[in-house]
Amino acid sequence: MNLREQETVEAQQLREEWDRTTGFHLHSPLLAAAISAADDAQGSEGMGKSKEIAHGDKAEPTSLITAIVGDDHEAARSRIREILEEMGIKVIAEFSNGKLLLDAVLQMRPRLVTVDIRMPGLNGLVVTERIKQDCPETCVFVITNYPNEYYRRAAKKTGADAFIAKAEAYGELRKAVTHRFGPARKAAEDSGKTK
Repeated sequence: MNLREQETVEAQQLREEWDRTTGFHLHSPLLAAAISAADDAQGSEGMGKSKEIAHGDKAEPTSLITAIVGDDHEAARSRIREILEEMGIKVIAEFSNGKLLLDAVLQMRPRLVTVDIRMPGLNGLVVTERIKQDCPETCVFVITNYPNEYYRRAAKKTGADAFIAKAEAYGELRKAVTHRFGPARKAAEDSGKTK
C-alpha cells in the first residue's frame, strides 16, 4: 500500500470514528481543507491553486473557509450546503440539533456557521450567542423561516453577522458571504461562471 492509499484509509477511519462517537456525518472536505491548510502553511507546491478571497487586509485561499450548517430540516441544510459549495466554501458538517451544532463549532472552529432559529437541543439564537462569546472570529448567519422584526433584533443582539429569510436564501446568502469575506470572493465567483 502506497502512502496516498494509506492516507485515504486513515481518513476514512477517522470519518467513521467521528460519525460513531458524535452521531453526525462529517463531510470529507474537512480533511481536504486540513491537509490543504497544512500544505499551504508549509509552502507546498500546491499553494496558489485555489481561488483567493479578501478578508480585511489579507487574501486567503477559498479552501480555508470552512462552514458548518445547522437546520432542523434536511432540505434546507442541503440547499444551504449547495449554495456555499458553489461559492467554494467547504461544508465540513451539518446538524439538525443546536446542542450538537454548538459542540462541533467549539471543537472545529469553522470560519462560517449557518443556523436556524428553531432547532431541537438549543435554539439558534442561544447557539449564536455562545458562538460569538467563545469563537468571536467565527461568522454566524441566522437563516430562518421567521424573518420578522422581533427575531431580527434578537439575532442582532446575539451578535449574528447576517439575518436571512429562507425564502430569499439563494441571493441573500451569496450577498452575505460576499460582504463578509470580501469583494474578491465575488470576483472569483464571477470568473468561475465565465469559464
